[in-house]
Amino acid sequence: MKVRPQFFFSLVLLVFFAYFVWEAWEWRLQARLYPWAIGIPMIVLALVQIWLELKGVSPVKTAGATPVDFQFEKPVDPELARRRTVNIFAWILGFFLAIWLLGFSLAITLLLFFYLKVQSREPWVLSIVLTAAGWLLFWGLFDRLLHLPFPEAQLFMWLGM
Repeated sequence: MKVRPQFFFSLVLLVFFAYFVWEAWEWRLQARLYPWAIGIPMIVLALVQIWLELKGVSPVKTAGATPVDFQFEKPVDPELARRRTVNIFAWILGFFLAIWLLGFSLAITLLLFFYLKVQSREPWVLSIVLTAAGWLLFWGLFDRLLHLPFPEAQLFMWLGM
């Protein structure tokens, strides 16, 4: 029996999520619901993967098959790929910075609108309607239904608001 690197990766995931679930054991039900909803299925999946690795089961390889569902018809220019990568990472970092400075509710609303308008070049009406729908969904689900507290906006704390 040959142990592959996938076994060790699955073992690390198993230990991580087992600790994740164990730490939440003493929390009140509302607080531990999220770690359990994520952690318990991940423990099961990691155990299944470890079992498959120990049995020596490996994925079936088909000649000429790609590891994704579709294949690009032509390769992307490396410079274009680099620009796109920098662009999406800038949006992600900007989103994190906006959440920290403006708070989750305001940051989601603003970034969704700016992404639709600036990056996707959507029309004004569509950008406003989708932003309003996104904010309404966010507010309705996380604020009204689940009553999840989000950290205060750092900028508002600095300004004493």
